[in-house]
Amino acid sequence: MKRLLPLQKAADIDAAENPRKKLLLSNDRDRDEQPGTASQHGDGNRQFNNFGTGPQKNVDGNYFEAKGNQNIAYLETVLRIKLTQGFIVTNIKHSYAERPRACRVIPFPRNEDVINRAHIFNQLDALLPPTSEYQSGALWGLGGSGKTQVALEYAYRRSRDPACSVFWVHADNETTFTQDYKAIAKRLGLAGGLDGPELLTAVRERIEAGSCWLLILDNADNLAAFGVGRTQSGKGQGRGVEEKHSLYDFVPRGSAGTVLWTSRDKRIGGSLVGAKRAINVARMTDAEAMALLETVGNKKIGEGERDGAAQLLAELDWFPLAVSQAAAYMQRTSTTPNAYLLKLARRKTRCKTRWKTLQQSEFDRHRRAGLSNSILETWDLSMEQIRQENEMAYDILHVLAFLDSQNIPLEIMIQAAAALRDEKPTGDRQGDGSTRSISSGSDSEDDDNEVLHAAIQVLQEFSFLHLRASEGTSRAYEMHKLVQDATQYALSRRDRREDEVRFSKLALRAVTDLFPERRRELWGECEKYVVHAQRAGEWAELCEGEIEASGLLSRVSDYLYDRGRWREKEPVDKRAYEFRRKRLGEKHPDTIRSMASLADTYHAQGRYEEAEKIKVEVLALRRDVLGEKHPDTIRSMADLARTYHAQGRYEEAEKIFVEVLALRRDVLGETHPDTIWSMADLAATYHNQGRYEEPEKIFVEVLALRRDVLGEKHPDTLQAMHDLAVTWNSRQRCPEALDMMQECLKLQYKVLGQSHPSTRRSSRILNSWGADRKTALG
Repeated sequence: MKRLLPLQKAADIDAAENPRKKLLLSNDRDRDEQPGTASQHGDGNRQFNNFGTGPQKNVDGNYFEAKGNQNIAYLETVLRIKLTQGFIVTNIKHSYAERPRACRVIPFPRNEDVINRAHIFNQLDALLPPTSEYQSGALWGLGGSGKTQVALEYAYRRSRDPACSVFWVHADNETTFTQDYKAIAKRLGLAGGLDGPELLTAVRERIEAGSCWLLILDNADNLAAFGVGRTQSGKGQGRGVEEKHSLYDFVPRGSAGTVLWTSRDKRIGGSLVGAKRAINVARMTDAEAMALLETVGNKKIGEGERDGAAQLLAELDWFPLAVSQAAAYMQRTSTTPNAYLLKLARRKTRCKTRWKTLQQSEFDRHRRAGLSNSILETWDLSMEQIRQENEMAYDILHVLAFLDSQNIPLEIMIQAAAALRDEKPTGDRQGDGSTRSISSGSDSEDDDNEVLHAAIQVLQEFSFLHLRASEGTSRAYEMHKLVQDATQYALSRRDRREDEVRFSKLALRAVTDLFPERRRELWGECEKYVVHAQRAGEWAELCEGEIEASGLLSRVSDYLYDRGRWREKEPVDKRAYEFRRKRLGEKHPDTIRSMASLADTYHAQGRYEEAEKIKVEVLALRRDVLGEKHPDTIRSMADLARTYHAQGRYEEAEKIFVEVLALRRDVLGETHPDTIWSMADLAATYHNQGRYEEPEKIFVEVLALRRDVLGEKHPDTLQAMHDLAVTWNSRQRCPEALDMMQECLKLQYKVLGQSHPSTRRSSRILNSWGADRKTALG
């Protein structure tokens, strides 16, 4: 007779914790021949079993179905034998001296290299411990997050108990569910002629009859197939059709079993299992991801490669499927982490090299055959399901593909939803077959908000969007960047060209409508959208939106100028200039304005020769196109003079500044901000030439004018305070200079912020004067 394998460590622990279970499972001798004679007689429904002397052989068999409470497990028989010392009384008609063999239907081999995601496994063990009572739970999360691998390891750990049957069912849809139930039926020895609901019911009842079982329902992503959200139909509703079963009707719910679901849909918690019985499987920890990279790659990451590997894991967002695919590729091709990271670099809008790398589909014996495990294709089914369920959610997802994946303000989605409503006729059909007005003429704003809220909820439930922890009342979300890659990749296919153009245009329009005008009090609003505006601009050529994008990018450039963020400003200026030169031509005023803005950026970065070259060209173009006295032409003269000044060419600068001041007084007036700037520029040139009396008088006047015209806290006013303090210090008026610079620094901290270049410059000057910054800041 074939004996069972010795108990594994986990089973030994279970037995030690449960004396009754230990008694039942401790010895396989109970299944072997027993000495003595045996007799059995009945009295009504009671059976008397006498285990006497002589040989006895247990019968090798399975459970069978009987009426009432008539099945008896082998383990119970053994227990009673041990307790009664050979005499047992039961009220069951049929008793078996042989325990039914555990049935195992698991389609994948055990993953010997599974990473111990301690937090998740500890939650799962606490949620679904070995027990004699029915229990259920779920693992949910983004496709590729490792839900199936966690469930697989749990299944094999439960298989350590030789009495526990384990069944695995692919729950994608009715077809896969039925196919796997047929396989289970065959293993259980059920009649081969069963089919349809009869087969599913028979399998469910046979599993329920077991004394210990585990059922894994993997990839239950379509919750509607299990009755979630389905309205009951039937004669009671006047349809005259027989009510259709949901797959949930065939999920066993016996008294001694465990059901574990995996799903991409967060709503499984609170529907198919209790709200607190669903575990989120998300990104790995740093240590887990590094362990996965080393395990799959079969290589220890050395110290020299550790930083590159850490950067790679961050780029892959510590996502299990992406990390395992990268490790397998690197192992197969002898690629280093740094080299693989270079393949993922975003060098242009359509990252074909990146996409080609992410599209790799490495063989994995622990995943179902026939399904792609490419990062770029793993979420196709989820996207299609979202489209069928909620078209607005599907559209919003694709608009977000053309923005930044992090810190997405709710306002962007509100604006995108409004644009989507504007382009669709009233009564568009939704994914659930119902119709809802999504035009601008909908019943009320509350209805529109409800539609958008439902769309965002669906995206969150599929883990495509996550609500960020934020301060105040502002709500912002983040999108998994690999999901964004997959969405962009899906739209890049030839048959989706129109969709790609449509959604990129909607993204550009949404951010353009939201980005504020150039006002200091709106800097906070600008910051919310500044990165998204740049991302939307990257796709402008795709939707032929270069003109609109150049206007948006010019506003972004102005904001970055005001904040002194020159490094960020440079690519913005370049893109705006390229768009305008392409669409408007070299001599269009807006094109020239973008050239001038780029030159200002080079100047601020200390790249004076590059700045000078462009400024000379800009001045010539404006004189030709706009004329000598146009304010923009005069501004170009002033800009060129500032570059001469920065190069130490003070005489050339002074000559131009004198001319600019005269022109501005004539064209703009004495108190115009540009005129006041010309006064300050001329004074600064005098100061650098060592002519301290002349600039002091001018700076005093400039400060008074700016306080009167612009206000005490305007950045230009603070600049005047700074310049006057420096001039006073040069004239040995140190106490006055110190007081003025301290007051200036306090205001700069409040108005410009600690990191602004002007704030840092004032702080450095105070330190060089020997002043205590803490005293200066109060």
